[in-house]
Amino acid sequence: MNKIYATLDLNKSLEEFKDNVTKVLELTDIENWDGAKIKDKENEIRNIALILAGQCVAILLYNLSHSTLAINTANEKTQAWWRTKTKNHGYKKRQILTIGNVELNLKLPYVVERNNKNSKTSKTLNQGFCPFLRWLGMEEGITPLVWSNIAKYGAISSSFEAARLTLIDWGINISLRRIERLTYCFGKIGLSLRKSKIFNLKIGNILTGNTLKGEVCRGEPPHGELHVNG
Repeated sequence: MNKIYATLDLNKSLEEFKDNVTKVLELTDIENWDGAKIKDKENEIRNIALILAGQCVAILLYNLSHSTLAINTANEKTQAWWRTKTKNHGYKKRQILTIGNVELNLKLPYVVERNNKNSKTSKTLNQGFCPFLRWLGMEEGITPLVWSNIAKYGAISSSFEAARLTLIDWGINISLRRIERLTYCFGKIGLSLRKSKIFNLKIGNILTGNTLKGEVCRGEPPHGELHVNG
């Protein structure tokens, strides 16, 4: 499945879905149909539906990224990563891959940690981040559902190549190297959270809530703390 760009137009996406699925539903050359033919039809319908789902997710994320409340919430929820010198630094364009291999372009607020004004260089100390993406666990340029599927098939498949074929079959087409990295990264998150739970258990401070909800792979908060966005 080739990469498809988000239309951000629900009516257009529905029309495209209707046109494409109508063609698949045509009853032609019935005498030569068999189980294999039905399977092909099933795959076509599923792929068309996945694209529509991805277009809907893209609209959801686009609208959310333009919500003042969402942007303010993102800043609030990521305060553990903000330091004294962290400042707003305009906007950054980011591409997000959704289910159905639909790609969405977002222009998001970006923050960086700057040097002191008296410093010999005005360059930033680090790369910075988009609070919106860190809040929603999408800094890797993929939606949470896409990442969870990558981690699942990356872990249970006989090889990452086998995982890639399965993912392509479900409308997620990314490189073999990226599948491997994201799978290990997901596992790293689990181990980090496990250590955090054990530590809090020892000191009598049991964390509550959805453990993995909103977690990201990189950019751990200062002092090794693990903050779960709820």
